[in-house]
Formats: sequence, C-alpha cells, structure tokens
Amino acid sequence: MSEVPLSFYLKAALGCMDSLGRYILPCLAALLAARALLKPKPYVFRKLLHMVAFSSACLTILAAEIWQAPALCFMAVALLIYPILAAFEGSRRYTDFFVEKEPGEVKLSLLLLFFTVAAVSAAGWGLFGHREAAAGAVLIWGTGDAAAALVGIPFGRHRLNIGFSGGKKTLEGTLADFAAGLAFGAAFFTLFCGIEPGRALPAALIGAAAGAFTELISPSEYDTATVPAAVLAALLSALR
Repeated sequence: MSEVPLSFYLKAALGCMDSLGRYILPCLAALLAARALLKPKPYVFRKLLHMVAFSSACLTILAAEIWQAPALCFMAVALLIYPILAAFEGSRRYTDFFVEKEPGEVKLSLLLLFFTVAAVSAAGWGLFGHREAAAGAVLIWGTGDAAAALVGIPFGRHRLNIGFSGGKKTLEGTLADFAAGLAFGAAFFTLFCGIEPGRALPAALIGAAAGAFTELISPSEYDTATVPAAVLAALLSALR
C-alpha cells in the first residue's frame, strides 16, 4: 500500500477550514446584527458566540472525509487566531465584543476549545472509528454548556454543592444543560446522521446525562476537558 502524501492531509484540512469559514462568518454577521438591534445581555451574546463555535465544529467533523482533516483544521485555526487575538487584546472594543471576564481569558479559552475539539475528533473518529459520536459529543457539550448559563444565570435559585464545583452550579442550570443536550443530540443524530430514532434518542439521553453530571461535579477550570471526554465515552458506548 502506497504511503499517503502529506499534501493530501493538508488539502483536506484546508477544505475543512474553508467550510468552517463559510459557516462561521455569516453566523457572526447575524449575531452582530442581532446584538445591535436587540442589545442582549453580555453573557447571552457570549454564549451565542460559543454556540457558533461548537455548532461549526460539529458540522465540520460530520462533513469531513478523513479524521485528520478536522483535527488539523481545528489546531491550525487555534494557532492562527491566538496571535491575532493577542494583538488586539486590551482594547475596549475587544473586551466589549468578546465579553472578556479577565485579561487573557478569551484567547486561552479559544485555544483550549479548538484543541479539545481536535482531540475529540481524533479520539472519537480516528481511534474508535465513529465520526457521528465525535461530532455529537461536540454538539451536546456545546449546547448543554450554553443552556446551563442562559438558564442558570438568570433563573438559578437552587445551588448544588456537589463534587468540585464549589457550589457555583445550580439545579436549574444543570437541568437546562441536560435538556438542551438531549434535544439537540437527538435531532442531530436523527436528521443529520440518519440514525434511527430508537438508537438516536437513547444515545442522546446517555450523552446529555453524562455531560450534565460531569459539568456539575467538575471544577470550572477543567470542564472544557472533562465534559467532552465524558460525553464522547458515553456516546461511543451507546452508538457501538
């Protein structure tokens, strides 16, 4: 068997970057327009930005032909974005746009996010041969995380001091995390992956439960790694 040239993988990764850009740029334009017209609260806009990143990563994995393409794509995007963000960091417009919590937080979060997505793609698809599980793990993780904040911040009343979360998580946010992961996961597996509902719904249920529970017990500084790992493991088991 002849060795696959490096140019083949680079070309595939560039194709993924092109698809990623075609999805992200119109979404960002729509978000900016909505922000100007509707003036949502900063944390709402921040989580909508996260949703664009997660959903674009999910669809990029699903559309790729080989697992190396999205993995290389996400790592390259992270390495390209980091110096650009570092150059503009500190300006008022930068802080306002990204709703930065503390200096350096945004660029480090994006770096960790894209490298984690690359790892999920490589592990779920490259190691275990299940592209749908890799893509679904990213989507369930992302939608659950966004829903937890969008519900937990304004409506969270019941603090849950479980695991290592330090009492920062709420029952309302955790339930929203689970519900969003279940709904989006089931819809994704059924509509985009062609998995029959009898398998799609239980898989989404198990994945969403694993994500919500791991999010609840994990320290905030580590949940970007622990939650996708738990969701991916659950989906690989459920969709085997």
